[in-house]
Formats: sequence, structure tokens, C-alpha cells
Amino acid sequence: MDSPLDFGRARIVKGRGLAITLPLAERLRTARGVPQAIVKVTGFGRGARGVADALAYISREGELPLEKDSGELIQGLKEQKELVKEWSIDFDGQKKSRNSAQIVFSMPPGSDIEALRRAVRATGAKAFPDNEWVFGIHAHDTPHPHAHMSVKMRGRENGQKLQLRKADLRELRQLFAEAAREQGVELAASSRAARGVGRKGIGQAISRLKKKGIRPEVEKQTFEEALRELVKGDWQEKPWEKAMAERNKLERETYRQEAAALRQKAEKQTNETERERMWKDARILEYFSQSMPRPKTKRQALKERMWQQVEKERREKTRTAEREEDMER
Repeated sequence: MDSPLDFGRARIVKGRGLAITLPLAERLRTARGVPQAIVKVTGFGRGARGVADALAYISREGELPLEKDSGELIQGLKEQKELVKEWSIDFDGQKKSRNSAQIVFSMPPGSDIEALRRAVRATGAKAFPDNEWVFGIHAHDTPHPHAHMSVKMRGRENGQKLQLRKADLRELRQLFAEAAREQGVELAASSRAARGVGRKGIGQAISRLKKKGIRPEVEKQTFEEALRELVKGDWQEKPWEKAMAERNKLERETYRQEAAALRQKAEKQTNETERERMWKDARILEYFSQSMPRPKTKRQALKERMWQQVEKERREKTRTAEREEDMER
């Protein structure tokens, strides 16, 4: 079921549309707190050397087998080298050209490894039917079992290269979530806005810098901006933060509308068990519309934490001064 709210043409704020499209089943999974499918493009292999390095990383330097889209297994660095040689026949000649894409598919801790393998295999077949790809499973040295897939960018038959736009990645998440559910692993694939989340996760490049003890420049800039505004007492929202707050308001209303629509259907339902289920789902949607988090940008969250720390120190100073006055009396 599509959202009952109709906003017509999507309004754009800094390139982001406010149109809300999410099936009822997906909203219910979100409201119930079903874990989200995680799909990320982590990089691109450029030239034969770059593609070979990516495969070596996926396979733990040849220790793990890689499964091809055909089902054949690639064992060891020697077989990987032969595969890259086959792929490189129609690689672009430009040095910085993207010849392969590295994609990670992740499941919650404790997920069945074979379920992950089958879900990734099914996702690859549906998403990249004209492309060659291989994948390997990383499960024993991480809390989140996940698969690394390397997809050859140029297609077999049509010779076209993958673009992997944002819309493609959203569809890829949906395909993976659907494939996981077919394997008994319940996953959702809703947007951050539909969950009340405003901040993106930490990117791989930034994560690597932080592990090395290096503070990324973008974090320094955000900190300095938040500090300047706090000193000035500036709590004014940026245009994109206002848009994010408006989107949150619209999402809440959509959940309420979905709940109301379900109640109307429940009243006409003659099957008592089905009617009870629909009423329960309506209550879940309505509760989530009320308890849904209000999203904040990194700048907003950081400034609030700074303010809380300032207030904490102020209260402690006040209590210390009051104790000293009592002792003097």
C-alpha cells in the first residue's frame, strides 16, 4: 500500500526530495524495530592492479574462497589472477577508470552464514544479471557477518557500464532485504527519514583514520562550527535542518494515516483473527508515530552535547559555592 498522503511533485531542498514512498509492510517492519539491511559501496577497482587488490582483500590474501556469479569457486591468488586477466580484456584504458565496484552486504550478529551466502547470491543474480561478480564471506572475525562482492562494471552482453546511483543503491538494499527474509532473516530497508535518523553512518575512509588515531578534518570543522555558534548563542536551524524537521513531521503524519486506514479496514473485516492482527498493527504504527526520534545533524547533536556539558559544569560550580557558604555560616 502506498502512503495515503499525496505531496504531488517532490519538493527539493539542496537536491533532496521530500516525497514519501514506502509500502505499508516496510513501515510496519520499521515501526517494529526490525534490523535494517546494510548495503554499502566501499570503493572501486581501477585497472587490473586495483581489481586484483580488491579480490585479495575480499579473500584474505587467497585464504577464503570466492564464489562467482556462475557458482564456480575461485581458490587462491593464482586463480584470482586468472580471473582478473579475463575481466581486464575489456577494461577501460584510462588510469582512473572504474573497472569494478566493491559492495558490502551485512546481516545482524548471530545471523546464519549460509542464509547470508544464499541471500547475497540471489541479490547478485537479480541486481547484476548482465555483469560478472564474485563474493566472499567474512564471518569469524567480526560481530556482523557480511559479504564482500566485487562486480565487474562493464556488462557481458550490452557492454554498458554500471552507474550505481543513489536510487540503484536503495533498490539494492531492498533486494537484499527481500532475499534475506526469504532465507529466514528478517531485515527492513527503510530510509533514515522513515526511521527518524538524521545522521549518516561513519564512512569507511573516516573510520580508518579514526582507528589510526587521526581526527578527520571534516570532524574538526564541524566541532569548530558548533563551538562558534554555541559561544554566540546561535541556535538557528540551517535550511537543510529545517527541511529534515519538516520531513520528520510528514513521516509521523504518514504513520498516523496508515494506522487510521488500517483501523477502517479492520472494522470491515469479518475474520476475527485477521481483524485483531490489523488492530494490533495499527497500534504499532500509531505508537511509532508518537515515539519516532527527531533527527539531528552532527552539528546539532554536537552543539547540544557541548551545551549539556556547560550546564553540568555550571551546576557543579553553583553547588560547590553553596556548600562553601554553608560552611562559612
